[in-house]
This record gives sequence, structure tokens and C-alpha cells, in this order.
Amino acid sequence: MQKEKRLSRQILSIIVALLILLLVTFVFSMFYNSRESVKQAIGERTVDIAENMLNYIDVEQYKKLAKNPVEDDLYWELRKQLNELREINGVLYAYTYFVPEEGEDVTFLVDGMPTDDKENAAALGETSGSTTYEHLQNAIEHGSYYSDLLSSDFGEYVSGTIPMKDADGNVVAFLGVDIDASYTDEVSSNVAQDIVPKIGIIFLILVLIGLFITYRYVNSALKPLIVLKNASVQLANGDLKNVDETLSSLKLRNNNEITIFASTFSQALSSLSESLLNLLTKSQNLEQVVNDLDHTASLVSDSNNIITASVVQIAASSEQQEASNSEVNLAMNEMTIGIQRVADTTLEMSESSNDMKLLVETSVDYTKQVVSQIQNMEASVLHTEVYVREMGEKFKSIKEMVSVITSIADQTNLLALNAAIEAARAGEAGKGFAVVADEVRKLAELSKNSADEIQTHLENFLQISNKALVEMGHSTHQVKAGNEAVEQIGDKLYQILDVVTEVNSRVQDDSAVIEQMSASSEEILASTEEIQKLVANTSKQTSEVASSSNIQVEIVEKLAEVVKLLDTTSKEMMQEINKFKF
Repeated sequence: MQKEKRLSRQILSIIVALLILLLVTFVFSMFYNSRESVKQAIGERTVDIAENMLNYIDVEQYKKLAKNPVEDDLYWELRKQLNELREINGVLYAYTYFVPEEGEDVTFLVDGMPTDDKENAAALGETSGSTTYEHLQNAIEHGSYYSDLLSSDFGEYVSGTIPMKDADGNVVAFLGVDIDASYTDEVSSNVAQDIVPKIGIIFLILVLIGLFITYRYVNSALKPLIVLKNASVQLANGDLKNVDETLSSLKLRNNNEITIFASTFSQALSSLSESLLNLLTKSQNLEQVVNDLDHTASLVSDSNNIITASVVQIAASSEQQEASNSEVNLAMNEMTIGIQRVADTTLEMSESSNDMKLLVETSVDYTKQVVSQIQNMEASVLHTEVYVREMGEKFKSIKEMVSVITSIADQTNLLALNAAIEAARAGEAGKGFAVVADEVRKLAELSKNSADEIQTHLENFLQISNKALVEMGHSTHQVKAGNEAVEQIGDKLYQILDVVTEVNSRVQDDSAVIEQMSASSEEILASTEEIQKLVANTSKQTSEVASSSNIQVEIVEKLAEVVKLLDTTSKEMMQEINKFKF
């Protein structure tokens, strides 16, 4: 019973909490909506006052002032008029704005404060601190604009703005009005104080009525749980007989979750009673099966032990054979690698022998060419020696000719000297002949000097020719000696070529034999590896059989343990079933 009351109290507490939350939400929403309604009413009132003031304003005069913004008589007249309209309509401020370009600040055109109030009035062209270009665009698009609640040193206020249009419909300025809104919170508070208590009383009465009805309904709906609790206690004590009697007294009038649960619980208890009776019979049969299974498991365990011992011995022999074959396979592998290396080395020797043979043959050919070139050079040196000797003889002939030229030059010089002497004797008549004689003398001296230089060069050429003949003699001797040495080298190379050819032939034969040995060793190694695989496979299968036998032994042992556990569990289950009263 206590549990029922506690559950019902929890349900009622949740309902009360939800209702209180609903009340708080409703009161807050009402207060917020009343405040917003007051703000909207003030804003619309601000726009209405601005439109009413616009009816008494000459827009053309403001258009004229906007084109020529100076503080002249027109400006002060408009300011005085706007101040009078402000006072008549009882607003805080009245003012007009220039029409700004996009992105520019909003500036005052005329501020409707008294003409002698210079401290609070905005000057012509002063920037507005609360109105922006977007606000004025909103006024143009919708015909008017009013702001949210704004705060200043004098309290809260609402600002309304409308466009001022000329006869053609063009916006020439904007008219703005500020109205005191400090009473907004007071109005909202009055609404809350007047309505909230009444709503609270009505809500409280409805809550009490709802809670009473809910309490009665919950208690009625939870009554079947008392019977279910008593039946559960009897079930926990193992008294199945009295459980049926208790559930038979249960009256289910409504069709809800609790009645469905009670009906289902009653059916479950009936099924449980039948299941326990069947379980008792099955447990008795299970005990006999467990005894038979225990005996069979013991026989299977003995047989598996014998099989496992035999398989383990076979596996050990297979592993030993596998190890021996592994050693043989390793030795064959090493031998095959050695033979392959020998084959590779022999192949390299064969290639080197072929290269050496080709090199020797090439050297023999080069030797023949060198011998031929040395012989040609020897003949050329001999011919050159003959030509040099002939050139020496020619130099001697030229030397004799130069001596004749020198003698002629001396005689010419002597004749020129005599002619000069005779011309001097002739006086004035011989001056021309004296000049010619002097020139002839100079030419004779020049010829003699040139002949002397030629004589000197010829003697130098003759000395060089003699030295060349001596060197050519030495060169001829050395060329002959070199020719004989090269011929001897050629003979030796022929002998080396014969030896290399013989060695190359033998290396080729050895290489063929070793290649055949390498192929045979690879075949033997392949056969050994195949045998190794077969032995390894046999060993693996034997190990798997041994492992399977061990696993089977473990399974049988586990089966024996399971049988023992099953026997123990069966006995314990019989004890637990016997606790119930049927």
C-alpha cells in the first residue's frame, strides 16, 4: 500500500510541477505581450502625431531650405513654427532631416526646439546619433518608421519618422517626432497586477480540482498492483498453490497497461507452474543420462590416450627424418651454389679468354701496321737525306753567285767614287753627274750589304743542313733498330696468339662440362627439395594428427568435467525445484 501511495504522490508531484511551469510561462508571456503592445501603440501614436504635424507644414519652404542650407530668416521661421507644433502636440522633440545619400550620415535640417535654446537644440547639418540611413529608407518604403524603446538622460522615448514629399511626390526631407515612453513599464506592471492575481486564483482552483480527480483515478488504477505484490511475495516463497488462489481474486475492470500487465502476469505464473512440473520430470531423466554419459566418457578417454601415445611416437620419427632431409637438402643446395659459382667463373674466364684472343689478334694487326709504317718512315728519312744533300750543294752554288754579286758591288762602288772625283773636277758642269755617281755608289753599297746578309744566311742554312744530315743518319739507324724490335714483338705475339687459342679452346670445353654439372646438380637439388616437401608434409600431417589427438583428449577431459558439473547442477536444480509446493 505504501508503494502505491508513493507512486501516486510522484505522479501528482510531476503534474503539479508541470502546471506551475505552465503558469509561470503564461504570466511571463502575458507580461511580455502587454509590454510589446504598449510599445507598438506608442510607436503608432508617434507616427500619427508626425502625420498630423505634417498637415501644418509648408513642404516647399523646407525644399527651398534644403537646397540652400543656411541659418537665414527662413530657417528661424521654420524652427519657430516647428517648435509651436511640438508644444501644441505635447511631444518631447520635433525635428527634420536632410535626405542623405546611400552610406552617408543622417544630419539635421531644422530642430524644433525654442530659438533661444542653444544647449539642447541640434545645429543645422549636425549628425544624428540615433537615426541611420537604413531607418530613413524604411520610412520611404513603408511610409513611416518608429523605433524601439530608446534611452537617454531624460528617460525612455520612442522616435517616429515620416518622409516629407513635394507636389511631385519627391522626398525633400524627413519629419521626426520623439514621444515620452517612460510609462511603458508602469502600464505593463499595472496590467500584471490587475490580471495575474485573478488568473492565479482561477488556475489554483482548476489545479486543485484536477489533482483531486487525478488522485482518485490513480489510486483506482493502481489497486491491481496490491494483488500482484501479494502474488509476487508468495512466488518468492515458492508457494505456487496459493499464488493461483490470490490471482483468482483479481478483478480487472478497465483495459489499460496495469490490467493488461496483471492478466499477463497471471498467465505467466500459470505457465511457470507447468514448466516447473515438467522441469522436475526432465531433471530426473537428466540425472540418469548424466550417469551413462560419465561412463562413456571414461572409456573414450582411455582409448584416446593410447592413440595419442602412438601418434606422438610417429610424429617424433617424422620430425627426425625431416631434420635429416633438411641437412641433406642444405648440403645439396650449398654444392649446387658452389658448382654454379664455378660455372659462372668458368664462363667469365671463357669470355676473358675470348677477349684476350681478340686483343692479341688486334695487337698482331697493329704490329704489322707499325712495321709497315716504320719501313715507310725509314724510306722517307733516306729520301729526305738525299734532298738535304742536294739542297746543300745548291746553297754552295748560291754562295758563289753571292760572291760574284759582292765583287760587282765593290767594283761599282769604286767606279762611282771615280766618277764623283771626275765630276768634282768638272765643276758646275759635273754637278748633275756627281749626283748620279753618288746614287750609284749608294746602290752599290746597299747591294754589297744585302749580298753580305745573304752570305751569312747561306752559311747558317749550310750549318743547319749539315746538322740535319747528321740527325737523319742517327734517325735512320734508330728506325732500322725499331723495325727489327717491332718484328721481334710481332713474332712473340704470334706465339702468344697460338697459346691463347689453345687455352681458349680448353676453357670452352671446361665451361661446357661445368654447365652440364650445374644443370645436373640443380636437378638433384630439385629432387631433394621435393623429397623435403613430402617429408615436411608428412611430418606436418603427423603433427596435426598428434595435435588433434591431444585436442580430442582435452575435449574428452572437458567433457568429463562438464558431465560432473552437469551432475552437480542437476542435483542442485532438483533441490531448488523441491522447494516449490505443488
